[in-house]
Amino acid sequence: MKAIRVSLVAMQSLPGNVKKNRSIIFDFLHKASQQETGLVVFPECCLTGYAPAQADLYALEKEHEEIIRIEKEADMLGLAVCFGFLERNEEGKKPSITQELYYQGNRILYRKTHPGTREKKYIHPGEHFLVMDVMGVKMGIQLCWESHIPDISTILRGQGAELLLVPYASGMSGERCRKNWLVHLPARASDNGVFLVACNAILPEDHHSGSGGGLAVFNPKGQLVTSYFGCDEHFLTCDLEGMLPREYPQGDMHHISYFDRRKPNLYS
Repeated sequence: MKAIRVSLVAMQSLPGNVKKNRSIIFDFLHKASQQETGLVVFPECCLTGYAPAQADLYALEKEHEEIIRIEKEADMLGLAVCFGFLERNEEGKKPSITQELYYQGNRILYRKTHPGTREKKYIHPGEHFLVMDVMGVKMGIQLCWESHIPDISTILRGQGAELLLVPYASGMSGERCRKNWLVHLPARASDNGVFLVACNAILPEDHHSGSGGGLAVFNPKGQLVTSYFGCDEHFLTCDLEGMLPREYPQGDMHHISYFDRRKPNLYS
């Protein structure tokens, strides 16, 4: 895989305070630019705040001025950015939980395909899995508890993904994230032979699940490269580089591409 420097952000967003949240996003973008980062990954719903029960109130049009401002700021700084918001749909359809991946005028909008138990009542599920080439690296997105669904990672790998971006707004504390993520995220990375990065939002103290927090990077063998499992706002930068299993000769038993050894015709 082509080398890329990635910065992960754990930040607190105030539900509905889009201008304030965008200002915080700008601060982290400038910090990333000073570290010569290529891609900055923010948590789920970082722009609008995570408030699915108030999605009708807080949802934004996909061309909202604050979204455009983030894109222009990323362009000015030469960065790619992955950030989330509640997205307004056409009349009669519930809002989506959307994560945008943007770089130099190109973007994908991944709409959460598997809303969580507490989200289903308020959120319209997306219908597509998307991969985008950013700076020569193919990236795919799956959101929060979707990381427990192996099929999503496998579909993204089938579309060529080399790096999985997994933003959360779980409300789990940093320590709970550590215990939770170290169980299943290594499998998502190693089974598909991809890098994987995860970041979690900081939620208001009155949220039912706790305060949130947590950042982690896994290599294609599922090994934890670097992490931060505190509960405060944090910024973590890591260089991702090295060959993926798919790039080694198929006879190399030390770097098996398990994805390429599958027999999908047997799995129906």
